[in-house]
Amino acid sequence: MGLFDKFKAYLNEEDPADNEESLELEEANAELDEDLDDLDGDEDQEGKPVKKFTWGAKLKSMIASVAGKKDSINMDDEDVLEEVRQTRTVNAEVKAVQDFCEQLVDVSYHMEDLKKEYQVVTSYLTDIQRIEELPIDMATELIENAKRIEMLDKNRHTYLQSENLLSMEQYKTIARLEDEVVDTIKTLNEMEQRDAMLKNDMGHLEGEKESLKYRRRDCSVGIDRLRAVLGTVLVLFLVTAMALIWYGLSTRANVTIPSLVLGAIVMVVFAACYAKYVDYKSEIKEADAKVKRAVSLLNKVKAKYINNTSTLDYIYEKYGVHSSKELEYMWAQYDTMNKDAMRYSQANNDFRVYCDQLVKRLEKIGVKDPLVWPKQTNALIDRREMVEIKHNLNMRRQSIREKMATCEKISDNAKIAIKASVELNPALESFVKEILTPFKVKM
Repeated sequence: MGLFDKFKAYLNEEDPADNEESLELEEANAELDEDLDDLDGDEDQEGKPVKKFTWGAKLKSMIASVAGKKDSINMDDEDVLEEVRQTRTVNAEVKAVQDFCEQLVDVSYHMEDLKKEYQVVTSYLTDIQRIEELPIDMATELIENAKRIEMLDKNRHTYLQSENLLSMEQYKTIARLEDEVVDTIKTLNEMEQRDAMLKNDMGHLEGEKESLKYRRRDCSVGIDRLRAVLGTVLVLFLVTAMALIWYGLSTRANVTIPSLVLGAIVMVVFAACYAKYVDYKSEIKEADAKVKRAVSLLNKVKAKYINNTSTLDYIYEKYGVHSSKELEYMWAQYDTMNKDAMRYSQANNDFRVYCDQLVKRLEKIGVKDPLVWPKQTNALIDRREMVEIKHNLNMRRQSIREKMATCEKISDNAKIAIKASVELNPALESFVKEILTPFKVKM
């Protein structure tokens, strides 16, 4: 709903369902018509009727007199006249006047904001003109200063990226234990090497123990085999001896030599088996001794390994790492972050110094708002960027002009409507002042 449509709606506001209110409004209108009739006069002294002015005609003449100060009445004024003609009740008129007053206040404040914004945009354009009209030597210094600011700004962003190298928790841990980290890395390297050596020794001892156990089992199997061989030889010897005895008795032959040979063979076999048996026994005894020694050494190495591993686990948990390489990497990243932080601090200080220099140089040449230029140094370096900024500012200023024109139009039309209503009903003047005075809005 437009400005004057709203006015019209307020003026035409009626509630047919409410009979009592309708009767009151009709009575008020009747009394108002009688007052107007008294002012205008229905008849002259001779009893001749004169031209009677209706409410609408009277209001039209008032609005025309108020709008007569203007060169011409625009279409919006005609709408106002048409809407005012349709006034039905005093309550509707008060509501309409109140609405126009509120709109007049809103437009006044909005107009002030637009004027301030217009001044700011104009000031920016004036500053750009001053910068573009600088002599070559001063312009060159300004450009060099702007380039330096851009380079330092890029360096600042580069140094800030190092903040992501470590998490905040990791950074705080290293910072808290900073004095111990280097020695801890060295200690961890030594302990990890010792851990690997102990694990290797345990592997060798376990292998040796299993090898000795396997050799002992072989010796035991060898002894069992020797016993089987001796039993077989003994049985064969007895059978052969009985056969020789039987043969010698039965044939009366001399079996002395075969018996000696058989006895010699048996003795040799028994001697060989006994020698092998002694060897097996000796190897078993030696293997048992070595196994016992290997178990003893293995227990000692395991104890050292457990102690070493426990210490490593404690250090790992303390620093939140899993190896010395990880701690060394964290220390390197921490060092990089600290160095970048120092570089950032230096670059930031230099950045501020060059920004101050740029602001002071711009103040010397009369720039009204020099503080905006350190944030848009690319426009000082690249003329195309400056042209783009000028174009945007001109478009912005044109848009502000159009808004100001619209506000002025709405304000003028609202004033016309308010003045017309006040002239028709002077009692509304105090009501209008009561609304507008606190906001310092003038008619």
